[in-house]
Amino acid sequence: MTQDVESIYDEYISKLKQAMPNVDPDFSHRIMYLERKLAQEDTTEPDVSAVIEYTPGTNTDNKVDGLRVKYSVEVEHGDKEGVLHIMGRMKMDKVKEISADRDIAKITGKVDPGYGE
Repeated sequence: MTQDVESIYDEYISKLKQAMPNVDPDFSHRIMYLERKLAQEDTTEPDVSAVIEYTPGTNTDNKVDGLRVKYSVEVEHGDKEGVLHIMGRMKMDKVKEISADRDIAKITGKVDPGYGE
């Protein structure tokens, strides 16, 4: 890659980190990419599978019900303490809203269009 393109990309990733410091910028980028790609499809929300790591001492049992009710996502406890897995169709706005929880240390995950791609 040329230096120009690399610096543009580095700036873009830096701005994603600033906007949502506790969300993996590659994860955010993939969601936004698929949102745009799916805009003309029947299903406009990408299929997201995310891992939420909470700060030590956070009661994740309380978080499970809140995520299910407020965001209509499937939620499971992770293998480690303080980790939840969420799954569902969502756009970047929902991920950003979820990430606003001050108890969240990090969100990462996978995303695909949900129609076999």
